[in-house]
Amino acid sequence: MKHFCSGITVLLCLLSLTGVSHAQPVQVKVSAPRTVAEGQQFQLTYSSSERLDNISLPALKDFTLLGGPSTSSSTSMQIINGQMSSSSNYSYTYILRADKKGEFTIPGATVTYKGEKSKTGSVTIQVTAQGGGGSATRQQNSRETSSSISKNDFFIRVEVSKTNPYVEEEVVVRYKLYVPAGVRFDAQIRKMPSYSGCWSYDLGDRNAERQPYRETYNGKAYSVVDLHSVALYPQKAGSLTISPMEVEMVAQIVVQRQRSNDPFEDFFNMFGGQSVQNIRLEPVSKPVTIQAKALPEAGRPDDFSGLVGKFSFTSKLSRDALKSNDATNLVLTVSGKGNLQHAEAPQLVFPTDIEAQEPVISDKITTSEKGGVSGSRSFEYVMIPREAGEYEIPAASFSYFDPVARKYVTLHSSAYTLKVAKGDGRATSVGGSVNKKDVKVVGNDIRFIHTDSNWVGNGGRFFLSPLYWVLLLLPLILFVVFLLVLRKRIRDRRNVAAVRDRRASKVARRRLKTAGQCLKAHDDARFYEEISQVLWGYVSDKFHIPLGQLSMDTARQKLSERNMNPERIDEFLETLNQCEYVRFAPSADITPEKMYEKTFAFITRMEQELKNL
Repeated sequence: MKHFCSGITVLLCLLSLTGVSHAQPVQVKVSAPRTVAEGQQFQLTYSSSERLDNISLPALKDFTLLGGPSTSSSTSMQIINGQMSSSSNYSYTYILRADKKGEFTIPGATVTYKGEKSKTGSVTIQVTAQGGGGSATRQQNSRETSSSISKNDFFIRVEVSKTNPYVEEEVVVRYKLYVPAGVRFDAQIRKMPSYSGCWSYDLGDRNAERQPYRETYNGKAYSVVDLHSVALYPQKAGSLTISPMEVEMVAQIVVQRQRSNDPFEDFFNMFGGQSVQNIRLEPVSKPVTIQAKALPEAGRPDDFSGLVGKFSFTSKLSRDALKSNDATNLVLTVSGKGNLQHAEAPQLVFPTDIEAQEPVISDKITTSEKGGVSGSRSFEYVMIPREAGEYEIPAASFSYFDPVARKYVTLHSSAYTLKVAKGDGRATSVGGSVNKKDVKVVGNDIRFIHTDSNWVGNGGRFFLSPLYWVLLLLPLILFVVFLLVLRKRIRDRRNVAAVRDRRASKVARRRLKTAGQCLKAHDDARFYEEISQVLWGYVSDKFHIPLGQLSMDTARQKLSERNMNPERIDEFLETLNQCEYVRFAPSADITPEKMYEKTFAFITRMEQELKNL
């Protein structure tokens, strides 16, 4: 009986653990406008990081359901410390109409995910009065507006903060989609613009869901969506062209039916006479031309950093009183608004008895659609004084160009005095470097000379024998070998590009193995993500191109500069295009197996071709 009760207890524990493992519902976010006008159409959107099996709206007493759900999905990639990660978002959008004034709450919807049902949060909407007449007047206005809508009323407007900047000066470009007010639509970016000759930062998440807002343009009301914002920094003087952005969208237009000779059709037209027509549109923005000006030569400082904007320059010393062979840190920080990733370390001349190596660089850079690019870049020097005394650390200088004042500005950090007391003789090393003062006296006693020579063995002569010379030279040989190996390791670690080049093929084949496992598991979505990472990662590592600069255009340009075979370049871009296309629009023309073989063959041929260069 005791064993039976124990078994029941274990079984209940297992059941409770199983219940806990399934008790975590999927997280669904609900969004809608806080305020709408009476009779206005608006979107109610449910978003989740997982694809839902089903979603059921609650009973809508105060709103009219016009359509939905329209589903959309997006995938974003993020690179942190060289590690790439991806996340997905699935949206389910309904079109509702507010029927009367007041404050109303839409209860939570019921969603089903992997057979488990859960409730979403509720949303409260304030419906305000609409100016003008009643519903009949709104219907008439809707008919007149619908009949006057043309394709030219759907367009992309490009806002450029400055068209005549200096080289390295920030230019913010915003892309906005304009749709006639009251028209329901669904839009997505088909082709992003290319920014040839410019360093670029995306401002905000291009895959984030954006709510439309009202704006009057040229005397007409529009629903406007902010598609994308980017901060550009021209890298050369002259005319720079930004290619157009392309958008594909579906809009619902209310069309007035024409009367006919059919009495039955005219009879039904008496009860409305309107129909909804879906039209496909492909708005394209106009290309943008920027005339970049060269920086003036007059007055350019010798230590000019190349940065353009508004900056500050500060310094901080961790401690100014220490013992010899102890370390102290000097941090120089450049802060402001501009292309901080192009800031180089200020030139510092340290006293001869202070050991210091190249600084450690750290960035704190933020991007926003309103503020552009701002933040700071710090340079941290580790200094080790080897002898006691008093040392002067000179002030560092930093120069930049102010586009508002149209002049160069030079800033100086603080100078410091180091007071170094005598230490205990134990040396602290920095990064494996060897200093001449590291050699210390280890003892001053006179050693006793032993007269007993029996340790030589067999009564033979040891002095000047081959064994004597081997034992004498062996420490020196080992020390030289150690130095050579140490120098090679330091050189290899510093040459990050060479390390990435050597491991590019290895990393690509490891990712291909992961893609093959996804292929066997019939996980097509994960498979195409892995193939995309294989191609981008291989080209980035092999040709030393930062992932942040990779695009179709920059990849072709960089590979051409390396004198790569044009056929290999076309093959890479074609494979990548097919991969991206099949990820979102599966096609029978190319199967996952063919995509896997094509990617494997491309990397193999590329490795063979690089060996022959």
